[in-house]
Amino acid sequence: MEQATLNTDVIATLNLPAYPELSDLVRTVEGKYGKRLVFEESTADSLGEGVTGQWIDTPNQGIVRYLSGPRAWSVHVVLHELSHILLGHQGKPLDGLIAGSFFSGIGKRNGVSWMCRAVDVPLDEAEAAAENLAFGLARVLHATPVKEATKAERVFGL
Repeated sequence: MEQATLNTDVIATLNLPAYPELSDLVRTVEGKYGKRLVFEESTADSLGEGVTGQWIDTPNQGIVRYLSGPRAWSVHVVLHELSHILLGHQGKPLDGLIAGSFFSGIGKRNGVSWMCRAVDVPLDEAEAAAENLAFGLARVLHATPVKEATKAERVFGL
C-alpha cells in the first residue's frame, strides 16, 4: 500500500474531532491500543545514543519515553511513537536491533517487551512508516479552521 494512502486510512480510522488536540489523539490511541499510555520525559543518557523515543509495552500500560527538548520536537517524537502503536509495530526484545549495552536490559523486567516493529517488516521500513504517519498526525493536529474573509478582504480581493 502506498504510504500516503496508508496514512490517510489510519488517520480516518481515528475518528478525531475536526480540530483535535494532542490529548484527543492520545485518548483515541489508548482506545485502539487497549491500555493506558504513560509519557516519560527522558534524557539522551537514559534512551541511548541516537535514540529520541521509545515505546515500551507492559501488561497493564504502554510507556512512551521521549527525549527532553523543545516542545515541538518532543511532540513529534511522541507522534512517532504513537504511530508505531497505530501501525501495529511490535517485536521481541532486540529483534532487528543492534545488540549493545543500552539494549541489554530491555525486556527483562516484569514482562516488559521492546515494541518497535512487526516481525515481517524491516526496521528501516517500520521507522520510515512511523515517521511518515507522525507527519500526517502533525498536519491533523495543526490544522486550523478556514477563516471567513472580512468584507474589506472580499472587496479588495484579498
